[in-house]
Amino acid sequence: MKALVYYLLCPPHWNKTPPLSGEYLKRYATKDNIEVKILDLNIILYTLLGLEKKIWLTLDKDFETSLFSMVKDKHPAFLENILHMVSPADAIGFSLFRRNKHFTFSLINEIKSLYPDKKIVLGGPETLFMKLKKQTLSKDINWVIGEGEKSIAAILNNKTNTVIEYDELDDLDQIPFLDFTPYQIPLYSATLPLYSSRGCIRRCAFCTERLLSSKFRQHSPLYMVEQIQLLMRTHNVSCFSFQDSLINANPRWLEEFCRLLLNKNIKIKWEAQAAIRNDFTQRLAQLIKDSGCYNLFIGLESASDKVLKRMNKGFTQEEAVNFLTVLHRAGLQYEISLIVGYPGEETKDFRETHTWLTTHKKIIPKIAQLNPYLDYLSEEMCASQATRQKLTTLMNTIRGERIPYTRSFINNLTYPHGH
Repeated sequence: MKALVYYLLCPPHWNKTPPLSGEYLKRYATKDNIEVKILDLNIILYTLLGLEKKIWLTLDKDFETSLFSMVKDKHPAFLENILHMVSPADAIGFSLFRRNKHFTFSLINEIKSLYPDKKIVLGGPETLFMKLKKQTLSKDINWVIGEGEKSIAAILNNKTNTVIEYDELDDLDQIPFLDFTPYQIPLYSATLPLYSSRGCIRRCAFCTERLLSSKFRQHSPLYMVEQIQLLMRTHNVSCFSFQDSLINANPRWLEEFCRLLLNKNIKIKWEAQAAIRNDFTQRLAQLIKDSGCYNLFIGLESASDKVLKRMNKGFTQEEAVNFLTVLHRAGLQYEISLIVGYPGEETKDFRETHTWLTTHKKIIPKIAQLNPYLDYLSEEMCASQATRQKLTTLMNTIRGERIPYTRSFINNLTYPHGH
């Protein structure tokens, strides 16, 4: 008899694409004779409540802490149905993020009050941050830090609750192809998310990715192409978004992937994140363009060599110019992200970035994101007055130089001051 596990993603959370974590858990669990049923409460409640997307996605602690009560008051039958639905589960798992912590723990309390012996599993990035902040990890819950595919069977077979850290897959191709059923795909965008890799070859000092995985691994190019073909047939989609840290960790891998798409005449549109590197050729940039790439997210962060070194970015501002020039010549669409107020950034360093933007605006199609530096282990998630002033100065220049930018991703990672 199969063991039954429910995976729940609580709101509020990003709702453009189905959550990948639950899909990976579901597919891998079939190897261990475990059935994983997914409840994306985030997209269900976003649709049910009919709130504006801006309200759903904007950082607001008052909204985040009141959302569970709002659902309980307005739609009590909905929660009752969820509690009834999970009653036969051998375990119930949640992905924990900073914004959905209150809703998640509120729902866990409801579940525990009805089913005190039910196995509860918490994964997601916030489990790592709670540990790093030395917060108490309740002994009534199973905690998973890092990826969770191998952890499900271990937790189901263990009579006592536990903390599992970095129990990672070495061969990603052993995961059965994702199928994204029974997600209601029309509720999301027309884009499906994918991972081509896990971990990161870079160790940027500010980035949490270096803490969420202990090593870098990739699917084979053929696996990714066959996965894409399956999803195209299953859901009649042709647009894909790679969620991994960087698509160009291995240029040879990327070249083979693009050539497979072209040789098999697979017509798709895809986007990904890419790292600035000095061995990126014009030929590879053209292959990326020809294979259907419609956007690359580039983590520049700063144009000061001193700050880049402190960030451990692995490139200089001159190498950044050369890299972006290669992309520009290939006719690729790309956008860059910037961070202001990084520890050790002095006024002259900030001015370097400011000047760099105006000097090289012809190779900057768009600003994807502009945020102050944030310490993710801080509960405040607020920027100093000096850093906020830098952000304002940079935004005035971006507008003045008419450099396109994504309005919703400007200072979108900080809570309002005082929260």
